[in-house]
Amino acid sequence: MTAQPATRQRPRDLKASIGVVGAAFIWGSMVPLTALALTTLDTFFLAAVRYSVALPALGAIAWLADRRFPLHRHLPWRQIIPLGAIGMGLFVICFTLGIHYSDPITVAALISGAPIVSAVAMRVLEGERLAARLPFAILLAVGGGLMVALGKPESTASQGFRGGELLVLTAMLVWAWYSVKSQAWLALRAGMSQPAISFLTALAAALFLWIVFLVGQAAGFAQAPSQPLPLPIWLNILWLGIACTGMATLLWNYGVSRLGVTVATLQLNLEPVFAVLVGVALGAAAGWLQILGGLVVLAGVIWVQMAPRTR
Repeated sequence: MTAQPATRQRPRDLKASIGVVGAAFIWGSMVPLTALALTTLDTFFLAAVRYSVALPALGAIAWLADRRFPLHRHLPWRQIIPLGAIGMGLFVICFTLGIHYSDPITVAALISGAPIVSAVAMRVLEGERLAARLPFAILLAVGGGLMVALGKPESTASQGFRGGELLVLTAMLVWAWYSVKSQAWLALRAGMSQPAISFLTALAAALFLWIVFLVGQAAGFAQAPSQPLPLPIWLNILWLGIACTGMATLLWNYGVSRLGVTVATLQLNLEPVFAVLVGVALGAAAGWLQILGGLVVLAGVIWVQMAPRTR
């Protein structure tokens, strides 16, 4: 099903924008916390566990929202399985390995280009043209995101090309595909609610990731922890699972359903800004370039929000 032209979208949907900003705030903590978790946990084990931890909360929300258990007959599994396995499962594997084989500064800089990736994905997959205000807003979002990512005072320079950068780019492309097709296949065509979409695709992702982990464990390239995990690591896993995988995905899907992928991704570029704010709250220093970059990203978001409301 072809998406409606961009000129028919309603980019000033305040509730949807708040949802995307909430996802940006939660995901702002994901890169440093994932890097911290990888110091003690296997990549494939972490990916499988974090999606499994998110399922109870997502299932309960879907049950309450739809007033019926989300697992029932006549579900479109032919669409749900690839969306979960590829859109979510492959995304988290590529993203986690990308962080492991790169560095947080480079990853944050790459993520700043997400609005461009999403705009290209919408053009290729759905034939959607950019609304009049979006090109300039994307320029502000990408430029401001790069300023935030690279403007760290006394910055630790990136470690050079190590291969993880290509994995992060692959993760961005896969996530853009998931964001587009989850709405086209499940929301528009199958009439499913956003909580149900989030739960069912996360369920398919968790099953896929456990299969990958078990195969990897048998082949020798994945391993479970050899001793009980301390409480701080479990708290990190719970945050990555319930908040970063569960709640943020739900907020993101809701925002995309109302704003469209390109506008939502543009607003998601507040993610590195929130990452800096969290770091400052924990005692880190912020440079003037990061502060200026945050204002530039915010200007792009406001520029889109000021667009005339169209039907």
